[in-house]
Amino acid sequence: MKTIEIEITDDKALKLLLDMEEMHLIKVLRSRQPLSELRKQIKSPMTSQEIDSQLNTLKNEWKRDI
Repeated sequence: MKTIEIEITDDKALKLLLDMEEMHLIKVLRSRQPLSELRKQIKSPMTSQEIDSQLNTLKNEWKRDI
């Protein structure tokens, strides 16, 4: 078996690849971006403290009386 990397330039090509996968001719491996790369794409990055603060605020909203 050989592994190659391709770039999809048209949705029709992806459909063809998925059809070939259904016929057990190929196996489509989706690449995952490391977390650090995803964080670089965020428009307004938050520090760990800001994230914790926001999470605590959200959790406190869950504790309200119903």
